[in-house]
Amino acid sequence: MRDKLYDEFYDPSQEFSREPRAFCYELATQFIKQAKDISGKDWYADINTIKGILLLLYTWNFAAKETKKLNFQNVGELIRNTKDDLKFLEKYSIRTADNTVWNVIKQVFDLFRNLLGQTGGSKALSLLNPELFVMWDTAIRKRLKRELIPGIMNGQSGEYYVIFLKGIQKIIEEYRIAEKLPQNSVIAKKVDEYHYVRIVMNKKVVGRKKKEDSKPKPTKIDLPDNLR
Repeated sequence: MRDKLYDEFYDPSQEFSREPRAFCYELATQFIKQAKDISGKDWYADINTIKGILLLLYTWNFAAKETKKLNFQNVGELIRNTKDDLKFLEKYSIRTADNTVWNVIKQVFDLFRNLLGQTGGSKALSLLNPELFVMWDTAIRKRLKRELIPGIMNGQSGEYYVIFLKGIQKIIEEYRIAEKLPQNSVIAKKVDEYHYVRIVMNKKVVGRKKKEDSKPKPTKIDLPDNLR
């Protein structure tokens, strides 16, 4: 049966806001804004940029072994080593990305993945350029690689991440995602939120329901009238 994940795409903002950590992304975004306000074009070198990445990963990728090794020094070094490529990518979005950028994205993602892991790397890149980069995690990769975006494996390299972004780009056009969102929406971020609501949050709800259904029901005992 064809995967119908995007058939009824909608703005997931309201449902996503129920995630207790949603505000942490907003706070991380505020750090990035502060960096831009303070340092202008040199915002990648601003301390607030590193704070934003650390906050995001400490809350949204806390279980990953890579996150436990992060600090101001190694994240700062990563940003310094990739800032030229990141600046080059600023003028692109998920809808306008073309053959000019795929190799650059591949190289940048591999550097981020080496330090932050494939899931953490996508989250940090999305924070730095939410118009272009789309987050993913294990559950999202597992669902999409079945039929919708085959060939992404478990995201172990920039090559697979580029396949993922190309797949998302194609999905946005085929399913007219932009038309189903409020005007001026950050489409790449909305797609990520939709994935989280439909794949990750829905999985948690289904899992809890199955667990509750599997619990033994209390046995009803009919007592004599004088003992009730």
